Amino acid sequence: MNENTKEAIRFAIIEFFIITVCVMFIISLANLLFVGFDYQIDASFPWTMMLTGLLTAPLSMFLRFNKEPTKAQFYRRVVIHFLCIEAVVLAEGYILGWYKNIQLALIIAAMVLVVYIAVWFFSIIVEKSTAKNINEALKSFNNDEE
Repeated sequence: MNENTKEAIRFAIIEFFIITVCVMFIISLANLLFVGFDYQIDASFPWTMMLTGLLTAPLSMFLRFNKEPTKAQFYRRVVIHFLCIEAVVLAEGYILGWYKNIQLALIIAAMVLVVYIAVWFFSIIVEKSTAKNINEALKSFNNDEE
């Protein structure tokens, strides 16, 4: 397996965990705010959220570029990526019975947007941390060479 494939798989796994945690957090927070502490979470909830992460994480590969993209290319892919995520989650929600009418579908769509923003936020933190660690390792390596 080449390095590019290994990096893509690592990226998808990290995205799976970030997506799953963000989805669980946002859904739990929304239930807490709108229903209260009496809300009972179904035992299938964690499994359903992991399924959502599993279905959407591979779509993150769409955001990987072989060479540096222009801003227009990047933003175009982000919009397409978001629309694909919305389609997958709304289809999953329809199949699993999360909503019965357009109003509930719009609420799910809004929650997907909030999760999407949260995933971007945490992904940026992870990538910046990785870049910082790589830069520190390179500085240390260069200092040892001198």
